[in-house]
Formats: sequence, C-alpha cells, structure tokens
Amino acid sequence: MTTAPPQTHTLPPDEAAYGAATSEPEVGCFYIPLAEFGQSLNNPDLDEWLEAFAARNKHFSGGLFEITAQGELKIMPPTGLPGSLFENELSTDTTIWARTHGGKVQGPTGRFLLPDGSRPGSDVSWISDERWNAVVRSGDLPTFAPVAPDFICEIVSPSNRGPELVRKVQRFIANGTRLAWIINPERRLVTIYRPGSAPDTLVDPETLDGEDVLPGFVFEVRARIFDNTN
Repeated sequence: MTTAPPQTHTLPPDEAAYGAATSEPEVGCFYIPLAEFGQSLNNPDLDEWLEAFAARNKHFSGGLFEITAQGELKIMPPTGLPGSLFENELSTDTTIWARTHGGKVQGPTGRFLLPDGSRPGSDVSWISDERWNAVVRSGDLPTFAPVAPDFICEIVSPSNRGPELVRKVQRFIANGTRLAWIINPERRLVTIYRPGSAPDTLVDPETLDGEDVLPGFVFEVRARIFDNTN
C-alpha cells in the first residue's frame, strides 16, 4: 500500500504559530532594564556598549543578547540540538542563493537596529543589496545595521517559543521586514508573515518559497528540517 504524502493547507495563525498556549512564556529568557546598567535606548553609545557587554559575557548564555523596544536587555539561552543544526541548514541554503542573487545573510548572533530602537536578531536573516548599500554608503560599517532585514526566519525550540517569539516576528514586519517564517519542527508547521496581511500557517509543507522577496529561492523544509532529526 502506498501512503499518501502529508497535505499542505492553512490553519488559523494563532492555532499553530508556535505550538503552545498564548500564555506560555519564553523558557530561560531574562529581561533586565537598561537603566540598571546606566543605559537607555537614547544613549548614542548603546550599540558599542552592547557589543562590549556581549564580548565580556561570552561564557554566559553564549553571548546571546538583544535589546527590546521597551528598553530591556534580553538574555537568551544558547540553542541546543537539533535547533542549531536546523539553523545551519537554512542559513547554508540562503547563503548559496545569495551568492548568485546578492545581499547579505546573518545567523543568530547578528543584530539589527530597528526604527523602534530595539536591537533584535533572528535565527536566519537576509538583507538586500539595496538596503545594505544604503547602510554602508558612508564607508563606515555600523556595529548593528540600522535597517530591517528583508527576510527573517525563527525556528521554534524549547528556549525559542511562546508569544514573545510571535511578537518579535511581528515587530520585524512592523519595522520593515518583507517576509518572515516561523518554523515549528515538532509540529511540522510553518507560519508565514507578510506586511499588510494575516499570517498563513502551513501544515507539513514540502518546500517554502521565497516569493518576490527572495526570487527563485526554494527551501526543502520537510527534508532539511522536519525529517532531519537523526
């Protein structure tokens, strides 16, 4: 008997975005007001301070720090297995695509300075040449690119889930990101976010399309992530 492949269809976005009740907090994340460090979102040296803080504390949380739009230092636990492998799968394929189509790819340690003052990162992100060249036109490479990436992806893991993950992706979209994915390996779900429209959640898709943001990019999410657990 031949088993039919799983079907891809759309679910209500809040049912499947991260596979948990909306009240579930992020596991293992800590938030500390910047004021406790004598800093604020308005400080002109905040980027340099965060970079130096992360360098001094690499032994703690793997140096995974962000700054929220509420003026807090967010401390995150390091990504374990198999999450780090999944990040690498998508990052590698995105980088190979970018070598032909242009733009810059960043992994989970990269940070962006968004218009709302936050300094978030994403598991995988891509910024187009147009946006990148506007950032570096002065010849000086900023500590954190003061622009939203065109594309981001977050991969759900025990330490990277809950409503804050969805809000983070929504903030990227609100600040100028054009396409975002949340991939949930455990539930074999992908939620797709675009500006000006409700998110779509796909059940066990075989591939993901970069649409007009990453034209020609196709990620084999089922083979690379959903079925890649051994």
